[in-house]
Amino acid sequence: MLSVYFAGCKKEDSKTLIITGNIIDGNQNKPVVDAEVTFWVSRMVNGTYNPDLIELSKVNTDASGNYSFNITKEKDAAYRITIDKTKYFSRLIDINASDLPAGNHVLNYNILPEAFLKLHIKNVNSFDVTDLILYSIGGNHPTGTNCCSNASNTGLGYSFDKTQICKTYGAQNIKLEWSVKRNGYTTNFDSTIYCIPFDTTYFNLYY
Repeated sequence: MLSVYFAGCKKEDSKTLIITGNIIDGNQNKPVVDAEVTFWVSRMVNGTYNPDLIELSKVNTDASGNYSFNITKEKDAAYRITIDKTKYFSRLIDINASDLPAGNHVLNYNILPEAFLKLHIKNVNSFDVTDLILYSIGGNHPTGTNCCSNASNTGLGYSFDKTQICKTYGAQNIKLEWSVKRNGYTTNFDSTIYCIPFDTTYFNLYY
């Protein structure tokens, strides 16, 4: 008697989206521990796509900066990953759902540390009301309220005395450039400043 057995074919899971990755401090080249990584989705609800992103999963990175998500795909339109960590600048990444098909994906990201720069600009060498200083903070800076800027600043007169505090990226060198016009002559200066991560760096610009 001949017995015939038919092995069932297991259907491949076409809805599982597995995301793993690593979060790195982009300026210090080290893993970011305990960063909050959140996965958001815009998907079809009651037959129509909901434009609002809903939080689907949230994890914290481990001691090596690693994170992972195991997501069940539905009729999704878009994804978003947000990364938050105290004393770091938050990051937001938007992803088309079609760019993340079911399967395994490795998504590594970096975030940048916060720092503050405190400048004290003061005229200490003249009693001339026509003294003029132009100065700018070169380098890579974030955008937003109270952030450092590459824009040129002006100070006029012998009594010019200003303290300026702004936020920038930590663990980077920035270039402070200034020119002083005095008695009809202009002299240019510059100085490289290292911005201490998670702290305030002080610089006195006395001219």
